[in-house]
Amino acid sequence: MTNYAEILIVDDMPDHIAYSGMLLKSEGYRVFATTSGKAVKRFIEKRVPDLILLDIQLGDMNGLEICRMIKTNPKTKEVPIIFLTSETSPDIINQSFELGGCDYVKKPFIKEEYLARIRTHLQINAQKQDLTNANNELTMFCSAVSHDLKAPFNIINMLVDMLKSELGENQSEGVYDIMAMIESKTTQTRIMIERLFEFSKMCNVKPEMQSVDVGKLAIDTFNELKSINSDRDIEFICGDLPIVKGDAVLIEIMLKNLLGNSIKYTSKRKKAVIEMSGNTDNTYNIIRIKDNGSGFDMAYANKLFQVFQRLHTDDEFEGSGVGLALVSRIMQRHGGRIEAYGEVDKGAEFSLLFPKNNL
Repeated sequence: MTNYAEILIVDDMPDHIAYSGMLLKSEGYRVFATTSGKAVKRFIEKRVPDLILLDIQLGDMNGLEICRMIKTNPKTKEVPIIFLTSETSPDIINQSFELGGCDYVKKPFIKEEYLARIRTHLQINAQKQDLTNANNELTMFCSAVSHDLKAPFNIINMLVDMLKSELGENQSEGVYDIMAMIESKTTQTRIMIERLFEFSKMCNVKPEMQSVDVGKLAIDTFNELKSINSDRDIEFICGDLPIVKGDAVLIEIMLKNLLGNSIKYTSKRKKAVIEMSGNTDNTYNIIRIKDNGSGFDMAYANKLFQVFQRLHTDDEFEGSGVGLALVSRIMQRHGGRIEAYGEVDKGAEFSLLFPKNNL
């Protein structure tokens, strides 16, 4: 509970420490105090507080330098820091936020405001930690489920093979059709489990940002997918695409899903045409992928990016219903978004919007 949180006061004025400490202890918090940057360093080597109250003006090291030290330490980088200051300079206040401070309180402070801000940031940090723990547990759970569920399906396929061998070739066509259906459904379910696990992992992936040549990546990805569909007549038109800031591995996964979808949903066309183009505006680098495939009804567009939501049956086009949800998640991890437009039997177009301020 936040009432039992440990709070570190960093101030070189004994009177301020005494008064602040008295207020915090009366609220049930455990209070520690240091008066210098060196003392803070020694303290956080031994224990990590739940919140730090940091004076900007100190003797040996100012509060901004101490904040930088705390935020570059892996052990303490997530600890919320509230600056205590009599400074009114916008530059100083901006620096405090840029370095990782979550709030500031002007001296002399009002008791009720002071305690309210502390209580709020302790609650926010506790909720953040709960979400992190929940995500970690979910990832571990999905990993265990993925492993435990795949094994029985592999065994079912093995048993079907054994049954085929045992029955021999003198069985009715209906028996083999049933066994083929069992194999197909178990394989499909195993793939869905794997895709769901991939999606769950994506929730915690932090992109490794770098400049990515999407045009080159798109051509390489298409050529790889085309080699698997060598019997198809597919025209791929790739215009000039903007360089974006992103994770090359995640963007490749995204392109494989989108181009793979275009190849799949143009399979009933005598000649498939897939076109990629790009442009920029004041806010985004925009990349578009358009095809002449089966398209979709815009009335159901909101389902496209939901897990296991599909607008086509397996009889029409096979799929797991995870690919576009994964694409949407990747764009969110890049601070952007994906938009979709389509018409039934007239193709589909997807737009990837990458924020320009990532560059």
